Amino acid sequence: MFVLGNFLLALAQILQFILYAYIFILIVDSILSFLGNNYQLYQIKQVVSRLAGLMLNPLRKVFKPIGNVDYTPFIAILILVFVNSFVVQTLFDIGTRLR
Repeated sequence: MFVLGNFLLALAQILQFILYAYIFILIVDSILSFLGNNYQLYQIKQVVSRLAGLMLNPLRKVFKPIGNVDYTPFIAILILVFVNSFVVQTLFDIGTRLR
């Protein structure tokens, strides 16, 4: 059973890294949205906004902006933190018990 435990621990670590990286991408996208159209940052901004849009665009259909304020990045980060706290920690616990 230790093989399954090690597999679940490795899976949890990879999933946790992906979640933290995506939270970082959402924060960078929010910061870059305040900078406007800067030629030096255009390619970086385009890549980051495409990556962030994978999660933000479906959320924007459900949660409409209030005035000029788009709060969907905040909601997305809350969802990712919940997934990290619930799913990843559950995988860590199960993996630890199977060792």
